[in-house]
Amino acid sequence: MLGVAANHQPKLGMNNRSYRAPIRHQTPAGALAEKREGTMSAMNKLLLIVGLTVAVVSPALADEDAPLQIAGATTVAADQVIDLVSREPHLVIVDARHVADYNAGAIEGAVNILDTELTPEKLAIIAPTPNAPLLIYCNGVKCGRAANAVVKALNWGYSNVYYYALGMTEWKAKGLPLVTRQ
Repeated sequence: MLGVAANHQPKLGMNNRSYRAPIRHQTPAGALAEKREGTMSAMNKLLLIVGLTVAVVSPALADEDAPLQIAGATTVAADQVIDLVSREPHLVIVDARHVADYNAGAIEGAVNILDTELTPEKLAIIAPTPNAPLLIYCNGVKCGRAANAVVKALNWGYSNVYYYALGMTEWKAKGLPLVTRQ
């Protein structure tokens, strides 16, 4: 016998063992909460994927060394830096590290400008002509800040750029003098 249940779904007779689940009536607020829950679940999945990607990729990028050579710049080692300082009276030395590193010990005469804060205007203040001799260093090849600053200087037209790729790692290993600041 076929009848109609209170939830407007056809109900089959008792001898037929089929069963239909009752239709779930939802209020608009319930539908919104369920939609929000689905969106949050999707957002949580997205955040998890992004987080895992950053966790896996960041160490790999951090392990990548800065280049030892940059086209357009002259790569120098510690002994050549000492030679440059003695023979180039107008040499501009840029320490591209964080101020705390700079304060802990820098090459004498260096000006501290973090690579990410280096602008054409800031560089023009200390090196007013594009052919001014310019030496840029950081903590070494694991740092990469000097490489970034050298590329910027070259892109801005500076043509007499020296890149101290090994930077403070080599300088300290050789026991060369440092100027500290408080």
